[in-house]
This record gives sequence, C-alpha cells and structure tokens, in this order.
Amino acid sequence: MVGEVRREVVALDLGGTWIRAARFSPTGKIGKRARDRTAAHLGPAAVVEQIRDLVETVGPADPGARVVAIGVPGPVDPFTGVVEGAPNLPGWGAFPLKDRVEAEVGSPCLVDHDATLAALGEHRQGAGRGFRNFVYVTVSTGIGAGLCLDGKLFRGGQGKAGEFGHIVVDPDGPPCHCGNRGCLEALSSGTAIAALAGLPSAAAVSRAAQEGDEEAAKVLAQAAWHLGVAVGGSLINLLNPDAIAFGGGVFAAGPAFWDQMTAGVAHGSFRAPREHCRLLRAELGEDQGLVGAFELAMDAGPVGTTPAGV
Repeated sequence: MVGEVRREVVALDLGGTWIRAARFSPTGKIGKRARDRTAAHLGPAAVVEQIRDLVETVGPADPGARVVAIGVPGPVDPFTGVVEGAPNLPGWGAFPLKDRVEAEVGSPCLVDHDATLAALGEHRQGAGRGFRNFVYVTVSTGIGAGLCLDGKLFRGGQGKAGEFGHIVVDPDGPPCHCGNRGCLEALSSGTAIAALAGLPSAAAVSRAAQEGDEEAAKVLAQAAWHLGVAVGGSLINLLNPDAIAFGGGVFAAGPAFWDQMTAGVAHGSFRAPREHCRLLRAELGEDQGLVGAFELAMDAGPVGTTPAGV
C-alpha cells in the first residue's frame, strides 16, 4: 500500500478447526480479536459467511477503511486468491475465496497459504528475525512450511511452494487425505498421531504417554522421527537454511518429542548444513499467521496486486 493512505488490516487465520481474526492498526498494533469454530462441514459458502461476520465483528465498520488478509490451510494462488484445495476443508477445490470475500465485505482482500504467512510473521517479528534464509514448519492438524529465502518469501513458480506435509515418507504408509499414501502429514501430524494411537487427539496421546502408555509413547516417537528425517533430508540438505523454527500444537507433546525429532534430523541430514542450521521454537504462538497476514497487507502494492516477496 505504498503511496496511499494506509488502511487498517483485518487479518484472518483460517484453519480446519478455528477461524481467528484480529484488527491491526497501520502501525501493527493489535486491537479487537474474535474467533469462531470453522463450519468446514457446511462447505465454503458457509465459511465465507463466517469470515464476513468476523470482519464485521473486529471492524472497522467502513469497508473503505480496511483491508482483509487471509491465510488458508492449503494450496492457493496468491495472485488470484483461488484456493486449489484444502485437505482439511471439504469442497474447496478451485474456490475463488478472494472474490467471494470481497463481494461479501466490500473491502479488498489478499489470500495466501497459512504456513507462508506464519513464516513471514516469524521472519519479521518472531524467531526468524536476523536470518536471511529461514524456514517455518508447523505441525498441527496438518503439516506445512513457509520459506523465506534470500531475505524474502519464496513461493515457487505458481505460488504453491511449502507443501512440506505432502512429501511422501513411506510409499506403503497410511493413506493421506490428499490422495497419496505415506505423506509426512499422514505419519506425523496431530491428526495422524491421534488416528495411529486410536485416541481422540494428539493431546490425549501425549497425556497417555506421560502416564506410561507404551503404545502412545511409541506413536509419538515414530511421528517425531519421521518429521526429523524429513526436515533433515528435504529442508536442511536441499535448502541449506540458516534457521528453522517449529510451531503448532503437536510440540506441546513435551521435550521427548523435540529430542526425538532432532535425532531424526541428525539421521536425515549432512553434517555441515545441519551444524549451520539453528533449530528454534517459534515465538509468536497463535498470532504468527495473523501477524504474517498483517505484514502481507503492509507489503502489498496497490491492494490486491502483487503479493509480498514475489
């Protein structure tokens, strides 16, 4: 928004479970917040209505005084705002989220991958500050990555880079909801950990492991190992980053999960790039996607044209 009066930003983090929203002043101060449980089972039109209600809740009321920026959990074209499909959001294939939201709220809208925005937020205001080549990895309901390379966001040729969770780790492994088998997400995400242990959530698996359940501890250890090997071989060896920050609810499983993951990293990576790369905890928590959405809006040219870092 260079060369124009800066509007306030309504940032939204659209997840398979929750939609979070926050109002940012042009200087980055967070104002009102709100959230709603994602009505994913009702399809994209219902979710757009939720987004509209959240935008109106956190304000500002004047559509001309605000910009809406949304992170989505799946492949998206950041130029057109078309969501190409989100494994945790049924019915979202080729869905024109940007156009639908703009029609509902009357304000310009920017759309990008949620892990990309989390990476941008952590790079600007969190664990990635000061690192020129930085990767953010999230392990929660799903698994994704955002890449900040040579000091700016890297999106790839079609804007879809960062689908780290859909690297195939075990071709004979469990089915993934993307249609493949043995994806990292099918082995190490919170959803996968719960399914493999036969418990309702990854948090329940973690509690069971802490209470001495050997099967739960084994599931967590294998998930952490697969994650670490993939980080070592597919991020550290390939990209040679300065730092990787990790976030997402699965890391609440306790220090054993982190230790088992780093053992996998050592197994999957060459020594020199591994020793160069710092493994960090993300710093912004649930705000990372919201902060990244704010930064995206601040970086945009006249709103709705070129995404940040392209």
